[in-house]
Amino acid sequence: MPDFDAIIIGAGHNGLTAANVLAKAGASVLVVERNHFVGGMAATRTLFDGYQHSVGAWAVLVWSEQMTKRLEIEDFGYELVPQWSSACTFGDEGDVPFVLYNDMERMATHMLEDHGPDVAMAAGELFAHVGQFDKYFRQAMFDPEIDIFEVIAEQADRETRRAFADMWFGPAMDIVRRFFPGDMARTLQGSMAAMAVDGFDGGPWTPGSGASLVYHYMLRSPGEMTDRIVMPRGGIGNLSKALQRRAESMGVDVRLATPVKSIVVESSSGSPKATGVTLRDGSTVTADVVCSTADPYTTFLGLTGEQHFPTDFVRKLREINFDLGYIQAHMTIEGEPEWIERLQPFVSDNGKKVPTLAYLPSAEYVADGWDQYRAGRFPAENPPAYLYMPSYCDTTLAPEGHHSATIYAQYFPVGMDADEHREQKERYADACLATIERFSPGFRERIGERVVFSNRYFGSAFSAHKGDFAHGTLSPVQIWNRRGVPGESQYSTPVDNLFLVGQGAHPGPGVTGLPGWNGGQAVVERLNSRAAR
Repeated sequence: MPDFDAIIIGAGHNGLTAANVLAKAGASVLVVERNHFVGGMAATRTLFDGYQHSVGAWAVLVWSEQMTKRLEIEDFGYELVPQWSSACTFGDEGDVPFVLYNDMERMATHMLEDHGPDVAMAAGELFAHVGQFDKYFRQAMFDPEIDIFEVIAEQADRETRRAFADMWFGPAMDIVRRFFPGDMARTLQGSMAAMAVDGFDGGPWTPGSGASLVYHYMLRSPGEMTDRIVMPRGGIGNLSKALQRRAESMGVDVRLATPVKSIVVESSSGSPKATGVTLRDGSTVTADVVCSTADPYTTFLGLTGEQHFPTDFVRKLREINFDLGYIQAHMTIEGEPEWIERLQPFVSDNGKKVPTLAYLPSAEYVADGWDQYRAGRFPAENPPAYLYMPSYCDTTLAPEGHHSATIYAQYFPVGMDADEHREQKERYADACLATIERFSPGFRERIGERVVFSNRYFGSAFSAHKGDFAHGTLSPVQIWNRRGVPGESQYSTPVDNLFLVGQGAHPGPGVTGLPGWNGGQAVVERLNSRAAR
């Protein structure tokens, strides 16, 4: 008799979501995690004494309140910090900063009074246009079979079919420039261009970036704001801690500092079947079902073994694009950074400060960064970077009079040797800080301690193939039913009783919990069908 009904590899938010689904259905569940903390690449950690930093996913953008209710985590310590605004994108002299307010009335006032009726109307028309995908994304949250070609084909007329195809397969800026021609609302365009390349291997004019833009704005529940950034009290890792507490209350065994060496596969009956895991200490734990939250490449070729999969499956697996180069610099800040006068009304409003700030003066600025990155250089003169200061909203994350701060910047080249890599990631962080310094004089002097992580760090620390935090980049051919290995089931695999329940499965990346929820439901069906025999 197996030791457990299910073993889940990885205690990130998806793995713990799947554990909750399975435990709620009455299954006995073991979660094994290689690190000494939960959260995976969405964890809150003490990097410096007295400071808390969200490492990996640094903010919650696409988590749905619908998932909060389904998982009942508010009863287990999950609480959102009241947050007046999400982000401020600013540019050069004469460019009106674009602020994302979490209060819809304040957002409307900002658009009308600061940007003007023409920009406000164009923004409304743009979101109405993109919003044509709304019902399909609501369906996609829990339906892994949704197919973009069928969605396009069912549109009533040729014009709408072409519009859907253009939004999915075309450049993001073709969508944006349809409503914001030329230099109209430059900082808004810069904000949307940066959103479109988050998790995407390309620039805002690269074909396919449109799907990434639509994904970011549509993956949410009805009635929720499309692009607000929210923060769990205590940092993003408290989402996973709440999921852990609820899972353990239902009997789930969560074992930290327990790395998996391999997935045990038996082929005595002629077809391969997962029967458990071998831990790094040499011991074996058995289960009816094994679930992995690691990316598809690591799960199938690293932990399981290529020999257990059909040749075509492996060939298609090797075609998944995992090319995301980036850095994340975590810092301690002494005192209150001061911003130049023209930005002050936008970075501070209603007595509260915006926690996320970015110099993104135009879509061209982001595209120029992509041009330098694909030429093998990081964009030293124009790094598309975000500065995140969560302690502006949650004072528990830093000592009084201090702040925790994070810089995230995409477009850091991959493939360098170790020594060059170490040097270049520090130089890229310095380039990002030089940009911040232009608008917040003296910012660098406030930095006490600093550590810079890159995709290489996340690859080694979290077994992510190439360090890709998305587990396969966001692109029109790597989301929905083409997520993971195209033509294959989203959650079950060619190895019987082996399931994928991480963001390498449908619907894709981000702190959503949806792959864990949907994958967990698929496992429950498998366990129930076995019990009924």
